Formats: sequence, structure tokens, C-alpha cells
Amino acid sequence: MSQSEFEIIRRYFEKTDLSFPKTGVELAIGDDAALLNIPRGRLLCISLDILVADIHFPFSADPEKIANRALAVNLSDLAAMGAEPLCFTLGLVTPENNPSWLERFSAGLVGLAQHFNCPLVGGDITRGPLSIAIQVHGLNEPGSVIRRGGAQPGDRIYVTGCLGDGSIALASIGVKSHLKEPLGLIEENLLETCKAYFDTAYYYPQPRVTLALRCCHLVSSGIDISDGLLGDLGHITEASKVGAELDTHLFPYSESAICCTTDDARLRAALFGGDDYELCLTVPDKHIGEFERLAVELDTRVTCIGKIVPGNTVECHDQKGELLKIEEHAYEHFL
Repeated sequence: MSQSEFEIIRRYFEKTDLSFPKTGVELAIGDDAALLNIPRGRLLCISLDILVADIHFPFSADPEKIANRALAVNLSDLAAMGAEPLCFTLGLVTPENNPSWLERFSAGLVGLAQHFNCPLVGGDITRGPLSIAIQVHGLNEPGSVIRRGGAQPGDRIYVTGCLGDGSIALASIGVKSHLKEPLGLIEENLLETCKAYFDTAYYYPQPRVTLALRCCHLVSSGIDISDGLLGDLGHITEASKVGAELDTHLFPYSESAICCTTDDARLRAALFGGDDYELCLTVPDKHIGEFERLAVELDTRVTCIGKIVPGNTVECHDQKGELLKIEEHAYEHFL
């Protein structure tokens, strides 16, 4: 029996484990719009990402994994701003009313929603090519917002986690990359453990919300790495009107990335691949000790990979200090 749009919403999304009560959400699913009660003195931080089948994920992928990734990449934007998650809305376009797919997709949202106390408060569903739009809402203290502008010469450049795993994962699961040349995985080294690692890296990125909330007073600027380190750091240098120098031999890589790729492919994945959803943060010298201690306390890997300098360019240097020639570019949706 076919279900109406409203029956789908009630059955799969208006559930207590997904659309749960939260202080600040006065009205969630059920009316034409949600009502949010923003605490006095807080700022509302909003971000939206759209994921399209066979561009951002394989059409045939497990719907639970698709849902987790869709919410995670949006929560990563809140982390990049130093915002505390409040709630989210969902726009779902699906080619068919498939109860099994919808049940699993809905279940895939629950883990992150509950972990970050970020309930679903509304949205829309319609028929069409498979696409997912999630808008997250977060709260900032006015003096604790992380922005792209603010980096100063002498600040150190840090990244969380590992670089390059996102685009290497794309190659591992068979999704076409925007890179000029394929990364060329070393197939004989692509063991089942590596495949499982990259699957997790792609579908279950870790939004660095907790670190961002705790260190927002220590950093001068930040951004999440969605389109490739070089392009995303370039947004920081442009907004801050500074330059940057990267020491590529300091880049942090996972054991699976080292096992399955050449040095050149790994560097290209880190600089241009995107889909890592780690944070790139700039930290003044006076805050480095406290920042690194905090990262240890939160069991979050952070690595200093360069520094902010005067100028307006981002330069990459090898272990000998020699300037590397850069020919690729970060991901852009319309190129």
C-alpha cells in the first residue's frame, strides 16, 4: 500500500529517537514550521549542504551510511564555526517510496543526532532524483565564533585527524574523483582491512564539534576541509589577507593511506582531494601549548603542518625546504 508524504514523515522521521525534545526547540515536526527559542545573548549559526547521488555518494550505497555522512558533513560546518549543535532540518528527494530504504535512512540519522543532542525538527520530502539537503542550526557565544578571517603572520597551522582519506576512500569505493588523474591505488595492498577503514572514513567522518567548542578562544581562524586542504586554507588566507607556508612532509596520514598509495598520490589527495571533514585551524604561538594539551585531553589528533606568513599566496615545501610546483586545484562544483 502506497504511503502519502505525511505518512512517510510520521512513520520514519517523527520518531522519539530522532525528533526528540530539547530545550530551545519549542515546536518541532507537525506544523508548517519549527519554533526555536534562542537564548538571550547567543547567536544562531546556520549551515546547509546538499548531497546528490552518484556525485557525493554512490546511488546504491547503504542508506544508513548515506544518512550518517549527510548529517556529519553538516555538523562539521558547525564545528568549523565553533558552534554548539541545536537541531537540524531535512530535505529528501527520492525516486521511489521504498519503505525498507526509508527505514534504514532514518535509522542512519539517529546516532549522530543523539550523540550531539541535535534533533530533527522539520523538513520536506518529494519525488525525484536522489538528493539530500540538511540544514543544521547551532548556537555561538558572541565572542567565541571561529571565522576564516583572523589569522595573523606567525600563527601556526594545525589540522585534526588525517589528511587525504576522503578522496582515497572515493577511489576505494569506486566513485569518480574531480582530480585530473586517478589516484591509482596500489591494488595488491588494498586489503579488506584497508577497504573497511576507507569505507568508515568516507561514510562516518567525525565532526570535531567538541574540540572546536573547547578551543574556540585559542584559535585565530578555522575552516573544515571539505574541498581539499589547499583550497580551504586558501579561503582562510584570502579572508585574513595573509599568506601561508605548508611543510608537506609533516602531513598526517593514516596507516591505510600509506599502505595503499604512493607518496605523490597521497600528497595530491591531501592537497586537492577534499571530503576529509577535518578542521584546519590557525593558532597563535602563545596558545599552542594549551591547544595541544586540550587536544590530548580530548583524544583528538592534531598536527602542526605550517605557519601563516605575510603575503597572499599559499606555498608548499618539501622536507628539504624546496618549493613544490602545484598544478591541480581544489574541488569546485561547476568545473
